[in-house]
Amino acid sequence: MNMGNGNLLRESAMKLKRWKAAAISPDSRFKQVLVTTITLLLLQAGANAQPASTLSEVRELYQQYTPENFDDGGAVSHYVWKNFVSFFPHATIARTSAIRELEVQANPALADFEVNAGQDTTRFDDYVMSSPFVDGVIVMVGGKVVYEAYPNMQPYDRHLGWSVTKVVVSTALAALEDQGMVEVDAPIEQYLPDLADTEWVGISLRDIVNMSSGIDCQDSDGYQNTETCIYRYEESLGLTAPVNPPQSTLDTLRGMRQHRPAGEKYEYVSADTFVTGLVIETITGRPLWLALQDLVWSKIGAEADGLMMISPKGMPATHGGLSARLRDVARFGEIFTTEDQLGVVSQRHVDDLGSANGIAFDAEQLARLDSRFQGDGPEHAAWQWDMIWPDGAMFKGGYAGQGIFVDPERGVVAAFFGSSGTSGEGHALLPMLRQITRALF
Repeated sequence: MNMGNGNLLRESAMKLKRWKAAAISPDSRFKQVLVTTITLLLLQAGANAQPASTLSEVRELYQQYTPENFDDGGAVSHYVWKNFVSFFPHATIARTSAIRELEVQANPALADFEVNAGQDTTRFDDYVMSSPFVDGVIVMVGGKVVYEAYPNMQPYDRHLGWSVTKVVVSTALAALEDQGMVEVDAPIEQYLPDLADTEWVGISLRDIVNMSSGIDCQDSDGYQNTETCIYRYEESLGLTAPVNPPQSTLDTLRGMRQHRPAGEKYEYVSADTFVTGLVIETITGRPLWLALQDLVWSKIGAEADGLMMISPKGMPATHGGLSARLRDVARFGEIFTTEDQLGVVSQRHVDDLGSANGIAFDAEQLARLDSRFQGDGPEHAAWQWDMIWPDGAMFKGGYAGQGIFVDPERGVVAAFFGSSGTSGEGHALLPMLRQITRALF
């Protein structure tokens, strides 16, 4: 088991427009730029300095930070991802139950597995430990930790998960459905009357949680283009630099337009997640972070509190604001691999994820994914999960290299944190983990 710190990319190159969760979503116009060879990784890693820890290094990073550059990749982003609470307001998702200890049973075959790194092959462990874009990785099989490495972070760091947050939110909604407190096929105005006289009217909660609302606010339109809907949405939460006239998040939602019928196509719209969170708050009468605490965090045996970014007005960054320890993200993933789902949801929900109730990818999306996974592409999305394969495996990713991969049939949970380079470089863990899971388990 590797538990050491690796290298941190500190090069200063041209700024990159953000490609957050959209970079890995099937419908993204922004493609994740992957490292082409392991040689390139080693060259970049060798040129990097250790993660900032001295007084002067940390002070320098704070001096460099701005609302415009914190997500451009490189050293500033890497520091912010691990210390998001120091830069934005947060609320606590408290650990209210006993820690569920994780048994460690290292699997050498996984560490030694030969993976493709561009045109070369290398051991999986060598790839993880040499990449400046991998912060941490954990793999669990049958409830046991079989691989764990922290090349560019510490095990105790609460790393920002970005859009991995979305499936924690959708799982909370599923818990409410199992309790009979929500009907996901009902129109959204049944739960949010404030949207009744808007273009959200008539859209089912299922289409919203499936990212098929048809609302024209795609993340791929550009997080840093101040004229886009996604920019104005994040601006209303205080996540991006204020440029436009101030507007509440609810008013921003009310002004959104629908550009295609609901249920027609999978499109990555973070506003769908925010609306899902509003439904959870309405049903429970609790702010989202406390609802997540009650419905999810209190049941997974977390070892630490989670943190949820909130706006100065107390609105949660529902679509991407969760910071947590890597082991706790893996514990969350075990909801979908244990017989009792840790008491969070029912087997019915796990079955629903793989059913026709999801939204099938169109031909263009399927072709792109089939190429990425070398003929083993996923076929649909559902409940905020970006990709679901015919065998039931599923993945949710987040900006700059965050992700959780779950294979209920094989009992596999893999979670990872990452940081991108200043020119958009990133890791290629997901195809590797899919390949490893199918080959070994």
